[in-house]
Parts: sequence; C-alpha cells; structure tokens
Amino acid sequence: MKLYSGWKTWVSRRFLIGRRGGRGRLIFVFSVVLIGTGVATLITILSVMNGLQQGYIRSILEIGSYHLKWTPDPDSSGGAGDIGLINEIIASDPRVRLTTGFQEGQTMLSGKRPRPSGALIRGTEVNLYINDKALSKYMNIVEGEFNITGRGIVLGDELAVNLGVSPGDSITALDLGAVGMSPTEIELMVTGIFQCGYRDYESSLAFVSLETIRLLFGPGVPEIGIKLINPDRERAVMKSLEPELAGFTGSLSSWRENNKSFFGALRTEKIMMLLLLALIFVVVAVNIDNSLRRMATERVEDISILKAMGATPGDIRLLFLRQGIVIGGTGGVIGSLFGVLIGANVDTILKIVRELRYALSSWFNIGTFGAHPIDAFFSSSQVMASDVLTVLLLAVTMSSLAAVRAASIAAHQTPAEVLRSE
Repeated sequence: MKLYSGWKTWVSRRFLIGRRGGRGRLIFVFSVVLIGTGVATLITILSVMNGLQQGYIRSILEIGSYHLKWTPDPDSSGGAGDIGLINEIIASDPRVRLTTGFQEGQTMLSGKRPRPSGALIRGTEVNLYINDKALSKYMNIVEGEFNITGRGIVLGDELAVNLGVSPGDSITALDLGAVGMSPTEIELMVTGIFQCGYRDYESSLAFVSLETIRLLFGPGVPEIGIKLINPDRERAVMKSLEPELAGFTGSLSSWRENNKSFFGALRTEKIMMLLLLALIFVVVAVNIDNSLRRMATERVEDISILKAMGATPGDIRLLFLRQGIVIGGTGGVIGSLFGVLIGANVDTILKIVRELRYALSSWFNIGTFGAHPIDAFFSSSQVMASDVLTVLLLAVTMSSLAAVRAASIAAHQTPAEVLRSE
C-alpha cells in the first residue's frame, strides 16, 4: 500500500485536531488561546507605550525644541543683519513651514512661595502662538492666555504651582544681563499657564518676549528655530540648506541631534519592554513543546505505520513542524486582531469602564469610585504596523521552535521495533 500525494496535509490535520472531544483538539485550542493571549497583551502594551512616547516626542518637537535649528557662531562679527538674511534663505525653502527667532537661558524665578524655582526661559516672537499651529495644538493653555507682550510670562503648570502663582500675579526673575555687574531682579507678570503632557516642560519651561529675555541675559544674536511640513524629512532639508548657508558662520542641527540621548533612552526602553514581555512566549513555547512531545510518544504506533508505508523521517519531522507553525500562526493572527482592536481603542474602553464604575456605585449605593491614577497612563495609544508584524513573527517562530524537539523524537522512531512489540 502506497501513501497518496496529499497524505501529509490530512495526517497533520488529524494529529493536530483529532476527533471531536479528543485530547488533540483540546491541546490545539489551549495552545492557540495561550499564543493569542500573549500576542494581544504584547501588542496592547506596546501600543500604549507608543502613545506615551509619541506624546513626549511631539511635545519636544513642537514645544521645547524645533525640527531644525540654526545656531550662530558666538564669535561671529556678523549679527542681526546676517540672521535676517539667513532667515530669508531658510524660509524660501518650500518644505519649511515656519521660522522664528529665539533666545533662551536658565534663571531663577520667585513667586509667592519662599523657595525660588529654576526655569528655562525662552524669548520668542509675541505672535508665535498664533503663527505656529502645531505649538498651539500641543500646548494647552489651561489658565489665562499666551500673551508675552511687555513683561508678560507664560509658565508651565507645575512651575506655576511651585511658585504659587496664577495669571495676574507678579513674579521676579534673576537679571543676569549686565556683564560684570551684580545680578538684580526684574518683575514679570504671569499671563498664562500651559500643560503639554510632558512633565519636564510643565515644571521648568517659561515663555517671554525677545525684548524681555534681553533684559535678563543681555543683548545677543538670536537663534533661528525652523518648523518643517514633514519633521521626518529633516535630513533632506538640512542637506539642501547647508550649501546655501556655507558662507555664514554658524551651524544647522536637527531635532534628532539635539535630543539624541532622550530618544535613545525611549528606544532602549521599548526594546527592553519587548524582550521582557517576550518571556510570555517562552512559557507558552515550553507548554507547546511538552504537548507535542507527549503527542509524538502517544502516536508512536501511527508514526511507525506511516514509516512502514514509505514516509521518510523528513516527512514525519515536517508533520510536527507544520503543527507548530499552524498553532503559532492561528494564535498569532487571532491575537493580533484582538491586540490591534484593544490597542487602538484603549481610551474608549477605559471610558466605558469608568462609566460602568460610576453606574455600579449609584446602583448599589456603595459610594463613588475615585479615578485610578493608572487611567492617565492608558489615556493614549498608537498601534504601529512594525510592532504587530514583529510580535506575530515572534509568536510563529517560538511555536515552530517548540515543535522541533517533538519532530526529532517522532522522526527517530523505528517502525520495526514498535510494530514487533505491538
């Protein structure tokens, strides 16, 4: 009797699923559920991390930094005239959305509370909040308005709390303007308070006009902050601008260079989180390995009969490897669908949970549940296709590796000995 051409598919399916209610089907369902749960969990957590990281990145790019920055040489004999010409050259590029002059420096601010707070003061154009739509999108003015005319100052939310001030209050800033003179203090008026979702900026960043910052740090040639239509194309824009700016003394830098350490830390954090969560698949792979090895031992008679009918050790090995791939692929696809669905709607799910929580508190008269601090952590998410593909590939790979030992055990069965003992 000879095996027909499609026997591998039929036997593999029979080994994997077996009879209805049999243990083979239970093992298959259990393994798929484990793989799917791990994939869905990993994609959801990575999506939440992506949302947090993208929020931080957008806050840095649109509020605390620029896509590109021109920094004049401090020893240059040029000055405002050169800066004006440089600004025209940069602004003429069609990929540039906005250019603005700015100066910044560190100082100490004192408010109603006795302890002063250190702050990074940025002097910029008074109409920046109107002209820079991305800035106004990511910077939420929670009190007052963005008004830096005269001696107005806009503070981060936590910085305002540390100083104990609100719009309309006066604060004093340490005046470091006159070289060789003792530092003095100048009075500023709080006009607005902002939030941006990035604690470092909310606790240490403040905006004033260019005229005000010159009172604090003295006259100087401002830097040029450049916002692009597409921030990810900053390298191409730099490459085309550098020859045009070669005759001026200064340097052009990108947001990747200016925030290299921070973005490197975010990348390392994500990689480490992925590796830690990948331990889920190690546990699942061990379970699949044990199940398939037990199956190979229990089906030793079936395997021996197949070998006696002409199946090669490679054919038997392929049967079990195919089972690992099917388990990983089925669980991975199902888990990916659930992971993408949950990861893309974390905020909606949390909203439903909060509403249900309040409904239960009113129905059963057990008091109002307070909002859990973890809600803020899961308030935003972003699913990335690269993460989904990586997790799916990881699930299939681990399941396939788990089937290798079972495949080797099954392939080395000797049909003559087994059938003789039977």
